[in-house]
Amino acid sequence: MYKTKRMISGILAVLLVALCLTAALPTAAAADHDGWTGAWSTSPVEFNWKEMLNLGCIKREFGLKYLTFRTRIQPTVSGEDVRITLSNLYGAGPLTVDAATMARGYARLPQAIQTWTRKTVTFDGSSKVTIPAGETVTSDPIGLSVEALEYLTVSLYLKDTANMKTYGLIGGDTYIMTGNFAKAASTLGVPMRMEGDFGEYSVIPALTGVEVYNPEAESVVLIGDSTLANDIPLLLAQRLQSAGVTNVGILQQAIKGNRLLADGAGILGMAYGEAMVDRFERDALNQPGVSAIFLKVGVNDVVHPNCESMKGEAPAVTAEEMITGYTRLIRAAHKRGIRVYLFTRTAWKGYTRNVLGLSDDIQWTPELDQLRVDINAWIRSEENPADGVIDLDFLCTDETATELQPAYTTDGAHFTAAGQQAVADAIPLSYFQ
Repeated sequence: MYKTKRMISGILAVLLVALCLTAALPTAAAADHDGWTGAWSTSPVEFNWKEMLNLGCIKREFGLKYLTFRTRIQPTVSGEDVRITLSNLYGAGPLTVDAATMARGYARLPQAIQTWTRKTVTFDGSSKVTIPAGETVTSDPIGLSVEALEYLTVSLYLKDTANMKTYGLIGGDTYIMTGNFAKAASTLGVPMRMEGDFGEYSVIPALTGVEVYNPEAESVVLIGDSTLANDIPLLLAQRLQSAGVTNVGILQQAIKGNRLLADGAGILGMAYGEAMVDRFERDALNQPGVSAIFLKVGVNDVVHPNCESMKGEAPAVTAEEMITGYTRLIRAAHKRGIRVYLFTRTAWKGYTRNVLGLSDDIQWTPELDQLRVDINAWIRSEENPADGVIDLDFLCTDETATELQPAYTTDGAHFTAAGQQAVADAIPLSYFQ
């Protein structure tokens, strides 16, 4: 009897210790947190702005030298301090940033800064940094407190930009000018923006991340294609702030034209980025303080192989291959203790992809759309190992969910402002608790 009591006592003691240890263990996100949390981001792509931004006058008169890039962004979570990440991932050689500053900006004056808040950005104590090709650098703490959704302006001055080929294409407004205007109160720069039938791009040189120091915060990543490369991340951040969820940063890692299983192809292929299965670790799993990932990619895997302009360039895929790809990403996240939520693939009936104003590139058919239907069936099934699903069929007009409501789409596939708001509102707040 005594031995039995002693055994029970021993078991209870072990259970008590285990419970205490479990209570004391931080979450996976907090375990490697170090207090720095992602507040803003954009996915890097290889991009040749010399050819695509129609800035020939600057090229002829000044070459590729002595340029200032001023970028205004909005962080999505507050912090006691801030630092930035610059990327030369696709650079043709070393990239030297000769001067960098950060300051608070203005809502109605995108090129102006509040000069009394201006801070010099340093890297290992130096105001000048050289980034080797294929690498990134993160600055020292800048010494500026940050409020969620305020405007911050980063100015980069480069004496030589010949090796610069790494850009974000969503998430901020950038202006380019000749000369060193890193400390200027305001500028008269040329907007680095493109608009056309192929979409809208806000070109952001080198700057790929902004982190804030906030040990109580975490970040979530919205990653996908053009159906997320819009205002949905910012709208979600505004919704969370209004709902009192102030400890979550929203990171935008969507790329227009991105695919799950293949790199970009066609005329704008370089701007479509690497396949999601290849960029997921860098653009999602490795983001600072990340605790959850929201994934919406796959429509381009259906559409691009059937476009006239991409025949023979964009490989076709099967539902089985797509499901294997999604499962691989979800398991990689779960190994790090990161939750994954999947959006269903939205309808695209009526979308013709009129690229560069040429002609209709594709016509919707039930046969082509069957791949999307099969993928959505798996996403809704118990076989899907994700932590949750955001079903977007409510955006459609018909019971078969093949066509978006006119109020929600600009062209049959992409969202209007109302559509973007509807998607942001459809994400359960419980996913952030």
